Amino acid sequence: MSLRARIVSAIALVLLLSAVAGAGLAAWRTQQALREELSAAMTGGRQTVAGAFEDLPRSDHAPRDLAQLIAAFDGNRHVRATLVGPGGGAMAVSAMQPADPAPAWFAELVGTDLPPATLPVPGGGGEAVVLSAVPANDVGAAWAQFLDLMLVLGGAFLLGSALVWLTVGRALRPLADVSAALQRIGSGDYRARVAADGPQELARLSQGVNEMAERLAAVHARNSALERQLLTLQDEERADIARDLHDEIGPHLFAVNMDASLVSQLVAAGKADEAAAQVKAIQASVGHMQRLVRDLLARLRPAQLVELGLGAAIDDLVVFWRARHPEIAFEVSMAADEDAMGETAREAVYRVVQEGLNNAVRHGRPRRVEIAVSLDGAGEVIARVSDDGAGAAAGGGEREGGFGLLGMRERVAAAHGRLTIERGAAGQGWTVLARLPALAEAGA
Repeated sequence: MSLRARIVSAIALVLLLSAVAGAGLAAWRTQQALREELSAAMTGGRQTVAGAFEDLPRSDHAPRDLAQLIAAFDGNRHVRATLVGPGGGAMAVSAMQPADPAPAWFAELVGTDLPPATLPVPGGGGEAVVLSAVPANDVGAAWAQFLDLMLVLGGAFLLGSALVWLTVGRALRPLADVSAALQRIGSGDYRARVAADGPQELARLSQGVNEMAERLAAVHARNSALERQLLTLQDEERADIARDLHDEIGPHLFAVNMDASLVSQLVAAGKADEAAAQVKAIQASVGHMQRLVRDLLARLRPAQLVELGLGAAIDDLVVFWRARHPEIAFEVSMAADEDAMGETAREAVYRVVQEGLNNAVRHGRPRRVEIAVSLDGAGEVIARVSDDGAGAAAGGGEREGGFGLLGMRERVAAAHGRLTIERGAAGQGWTVLARLPALAEAGA
């Protein structure tokens, strides 16, 4: 049920209960008024009969005067007079005014029972005048008033509910705009804005949503700029590494080759001193290349793996590929405690995930890639990369003898682990699964 419907329902319930309470109070007041009116009518009737009885002994025709006494009550709305004979039979009854009918339940609700008054006729030989309270006329009039009251209360209830519905709907209309704006913001459209109108509280809420959207847009812009900068730096770093390999290591390798050829010639010619000098030149070139290789390895090693941990390094890989392939859904599950893993295990897991991701995206053309790293009860780290692609093996050219699968196998084996690569269900995709001891040390 919507908030608007809940508010209106609560207010309508209050109005309905108020109407019911008002109707009950009106019925109780009607009952009290009816009792008082009938009691007064009975008192007046007894006084009328008592006055007639005082004059009855001086009457020259008592039966006629008693009939006239009963007839005096004709048309009375409250009291019926009955002349009862010595045997208890009715000798004369007054005619009541016609009453408007009322439902039996209403007559039972507001009606009142007053005992009849029996007044013996003086010197009448057992005759008596019986006065009975008749509430039918008053109940009928009360029923008509009750209907009018219910009509007024019902109209007020319907009108009040309609006004509340319109007022609440108008007041809560900004909430619908806020909800729509939040959905747009959640989907990445940070241009969504909400008009800051309506009640003061909702206006502040709308203003807060607008400020949030502006801040998210600024953060998104900064993140995009940082991502572009990161990609640029990565490309520049790769270009620098390629340039270093070409400009530094390439010439030294050529020089080593030339020096080695010259050494063999000098040795054959018996020039040992000159050959020793060339060997020293070769050693110098190899040492220089070793320093260059160490520098390159330091640059290639992921900084996140050392500074922020395995989870951050894997997230960085996913961010890298997600930016280039937004059509692929990447799901990462990092359930392993990195503190329980050694450096060798973390490095091996990272390289397995890195190579598995590279080959799944490049060769598999997947729609979904899942990366999961967990630690089982036997102290083994389990790293899994699976995709639903239909391309070549996740090992990256396994049938062609590529270096991707070989590199993964060697790295996992060095950490005393096991690597398996299997086809997915129904021949869709590949799963790379590595198991290795959490505290493994690098082996031969």
